[in-house]
Amino acid sequence: MSLKERIAEDLKTSMKAQNKLRTSVLRMVLADIKIADTSGKPKDQIDYDEVVRGYYKKLKKTREEYDRLKLPDKVTELDSEIAIVEEYLPKQLSDDEIKKIVAEIIETNKYTARETGAAMKLIMNKYGNLADGKKVQQYLKEKLVS
Repeated sequence: MSLKERIAEDLKTSMKAQNKLRTSVLRMVLADIKIADTSGKPKDQIDYDEVVRGYYKKLKKTREEYDRLKLPDKVTELDSEIAIVEEYLPKQLSDDEIKKIVAEIIETNKYTARETGAAMKLIMNKYGNLADGKKVQQYLKEKLVS
């Protein structure tokens, strides 16, 4: 079952269970998928994981903004939505795993603080879907500066 089909099936289930939040989130994800389907790209070139990840990033950005504006009710609501979307994303690497990868890359390639961009590019090309770019960048800076 493809990701698109799985989301559609889960939408039907949530509608039957009258779970309004889950239904709403899954409808939004499917709307983004439908937009990607009608983008003109060949069907075999559409990466539904990327579409879901894009929606996830929008939610995270909105959550950060609400957090900055000190709107705790909205932050809590978005946390619930983010948790639903995370179910459809590949498992992310833990902080410890990211730190280990960063240390290995720096050790292997002898990167310096000036080469942070090159190290970042190498890590994200290899682990992009599994690693949070902000965390990778943070750990790189910590490791290369110290």
